[in-house]
Amino acid sequence: MFKVKGRYVVAGWLLAFIYIPGLGYIYSFIGHDAQWYWYDIAYYLYFQTLMMVLSFSLFKWNNIHWKKMALKPASNDFPIAFKLTAFIFVFSSLATYVVFLPLSYLNPEFVNYWFIDIPNIIYSDNGTYPWLPNFLSFISLVVLAPIIEEFAFRGLLLHRWTEKWNLITAILCSSLLFGLLHPDPVGAAAFGIAMCVIYLKTQTLIVPMVCHALYNFVCWLWAIFYEIENGPDHKYTISEFRGEWLLALSCLLIVYVWIYKYFRSGSTLGELKLPSLKE
Repeated sequence: MFKVKGRYVVAGWLLAFIYIPGLGYIYSFIGHDAQWYWYDIAYYLYFQTLMMVLSFSLFKWNNIHWKKMALKPASNDFPIAFKLTAFIFVFSSLATYVVFLPLSYLNPEFVNYWFIDIPNIIYSDNGTYPWLPNFLSFISLVVLAPIIEEFAFRGLLLHRWTEKWNLITAILCSSLLFGLLHPDPVGAAAFGIAMCVIYLKTQTLIVPMVCHALYNFVCWLWAIFYEIENGPDHKYTISEFRGEWLLALSCLLIVYVWIYKYFRSGSTLGELKLPSLKE
């Protein structure tokens, strides 16, 4: 029996939007004269540390064999997983445009607040890019986030909610929650579903962790290229976002062709099942 209560995991993640215990002490340690990005970095790293402690404490307290979720993958697990990750990257980009482009005209204030003005993942200071905060940002985004989020959402919640309800409901609910915690909720929820499928097909969290890290790494590279092209003082605007309609059409075309070829090939997902965590 998977004894972990999903409500503890959900509460831990949602608490980040309201109150993180001890964060004030971290900020006071940084001091009032520090550059703004140090507060961002402290927030993410401290929160990720707390979520890691929470997840593995729940595993230990409930005698869950978490290592069975992270078995060594087979060499043939990665090609199809990488292919699905590439597809979901394009699909998530399309979903972002489908959701936020119309909203940018209907409610531009909300789009600016929720999507356009989100914190940077590349930090600049007086026209330069300090290496330490950017290195820590990279570690947070590409290393820590994939490990912590996969154990929480595809590990704890997927197993618990499958036992409580059923597998399909668990996939949808854990992915929906994952989406709601990101600025692109539809695309992130689709990504969550894809990671669930990869976990269920490969029977190890290592593969979705690698795919998640690769996905975030591409986002990081995208941000780097944008900074190089536009300079550190450039600010992304809603007008610039609206001007990316051609990119949205390109994503739509790629998604359509990809789905068409998939169904024409007669491929199926096959059986989806959770790995056994019993001794």
